Amino acid sequence: MFVVNVKMDYKKILFFCIICAVVIASVIEFGIKDNSVFTNNSISNYDYEITEENFVSNLKKIHESIDENIGKTIKVTGFIYTLPDFKKDFYVCGRYLEKDNTTQVAGYMCNYNGDLKLEENEWVEICGTIIKGNYNGEIPVIKVDKVSKVIAPANTYVKEK
Repeated sequence: MFVVNVKMDYKKILFFCIICAVVIASVIEFGIKDNSVFTNNSISNYDYEITEENFVSNLKKIHESIDENIGKTIKVTGFIYTLPDFKKDFYVCGRYLEKDNTTQVAGYMCNYNGDLKLEENEWVEICGTIIKGNYNGEIPVIKVDKVSKVIAPANTYVKEK
């Protein structure tokens, strides 16, 4: 037979429980990494929620009637694409478009000057408001309110329907 005699020190047990609670609370609060950066978190419902299925049709709709879409909110996922002549803090949130047996980048011009560093070909989800901009003529530009780094979808291509 085995007998253990343990003297219980309630102050040490209470101290141990408090330390465990602080560690658990810290993991819950700070342990989940969120790569989102908000510049304006007032958007919850969007006028345009861009998906793989409606990417091209909404792109055309917004470009064809810029003035009617100024101030509307939009949420889109795509990869970062830039050209050498883009102004600082401008990029395209794009997808590959298959058209006439060729592939090209199609997307939404975005203006973002926040803290999250965005790299070429990195996948992001952006949320923002449509404003009027200029790049080889008048175009709609998404003024980015929120950007999150995301994992690329299984299908990175969109088709014109």
